[in-house]
Amino acid sequence: MKKLLFLVLFALPVFCFAQAATTAPQQKGPFSLALVYRGGSKYEASIDDGSGKKTKDMLIKDGQGKPMKFNSVINVVNYLAQNGWAIITSYEDTSGGGVPSVAFVIKRS
Repeated sequence: MKKLLFLVLFALPVFCFAQAATTAPQQKGPFSLALVYRGGSKYEASIDDGSGKKTKDMLIKDGQGKPMKFNSVINVVNYLAQNGWAIITSYEDTSGGGVPSVAFVIKRS
């Protein structure tokens, strides 16, 4: 009887702290990286979605397929916001040969 009582008391916490299986956390949305850099007197921007495309293929282009030129970085931010992107964070990127550019981590909203 003592052994049975001991076994029940020993096994009781195992059943009390059992948890239901949970699903793995999923990504909440597609994240991308928008790089804004100075191209002459104007600014150019590219959106890197992680697909491994060349930089010239990732440039933001107009309806005729030409790279868009922006007057300032805030014009790029406004363009992204108008096209359904939300900025998560930003930082200065100097990996492009010493030419500083601004990088924005963006997400489709």
